[in-house]
Amino acid sequence: MSEANVEIARRVYEGWSRGDFSEGEAFDPAVEFEMVDWPHPARSQGLEEMQRTWLTALSAWDDFRAEPDDFIDYGDKVLVLNSIRARGKGSGAEVSAQTATVWTFEAGKVVRLALYWDIALATEAAERQA
Repeated sequence: MSEANVEIARRVYEGWSRGDFSEGEAFDPAVEFEMVDWPHPARSQGLEEMQRTWLTALSAWDDFRAEPDDFIDYGDKVLVLNSIRARGKGSGAEVSAQTATVWTFEAGKVVRLALYWDIALATEAAERQA
C-alpha cells in the first residue's frame, strides 16, 4: 500500500505545483491538518476546516506554489521535501523556502497532513511515527 500512498501524494502535488489547492478527494473527511512550525501555526480537523485554514494562510500571498523535490516512503507515512515559492500580497516580495510535509494514510486516504518549515523536524516526525 505504501507505493499507492506515494502516488496519492504525487497527484495532489501536481495541482499544488500549479497553484491549485482545491484537491479534496485524497483526504479523509475528518483529516487532521497542522501547520506545525509555520510563522502562524494552525491546526484544524475536517476537510472543510483544513481548506479554510489553508486558504487563510494562502491569502497573504500571490501566486503561492508548492513543488515536490522528493517523496520518501515510510509505509503509512510519506515525507515530501518540497520547494515553495510565493510573492507577498501588497509587498510584492518574492519568497522561496525548502519545506516538508508529513502525510499519514489509512485505507488510501490522507488522515493527517502536517506542514513543516524545519525539514529536520519533519524527518524526525516521520521516522518517529513510522
